[in-house]
Amino acid sequence: MTGCGYHLRGSVDMPEAMKNVYVFGASPQLQSQMQSIVRASKGKIVGSPNDAGVVVKVLKEDMRRRTLSIGSTGKSNESELEYYLRFQMYDNQEKPLMEEQTIEMSREFFNDQTAILAKTNEEQLIRSEMYKQVARMLLARARIAVDNQKK
Repeated sequence: MTGCGYHLRGSVDMPEAMKNVYVFGASPQLQSQMQSIVRASKGKIVGSPNDAGVVVKVLKEDMRRRTLSIGSTGKSNESELEYYLRFQMYDNQEKPLMEEQTIEMSREFFNDQTAILAKTNEEQLIRSEMYKQVARMLLARARIAVDNQKK
């Protein structure tokens, strides 16, 4: 399967400069997802920016839930999760790899009041998937930045 370019999801072929990543200021959820993806790609999250090829500095991170519609009982029928991340990336010499960037995403879901426990679990799953997707996007942008640095 290697000839066709197929990779298992979560496994990313990373350049040598990205084998050691330092993440500063991220929520525990984002940090955990970054660690899982980097580890699956045979890299590691390091404890010091001096040991890293890429430093991700989270400037602002926010996850919000808002009500989109209310049912006849006055409770939320439909909700939206909004995620916002503003970050910068550097090499270990504090040289910027790219301009400050943002990632924004949102997910809508029904909030069925007859299955509250199931909907709470669904919301947690959606949140987890959003963090996972953002971690993938961060690492993809880091890879592009590292590749552009070589040119």
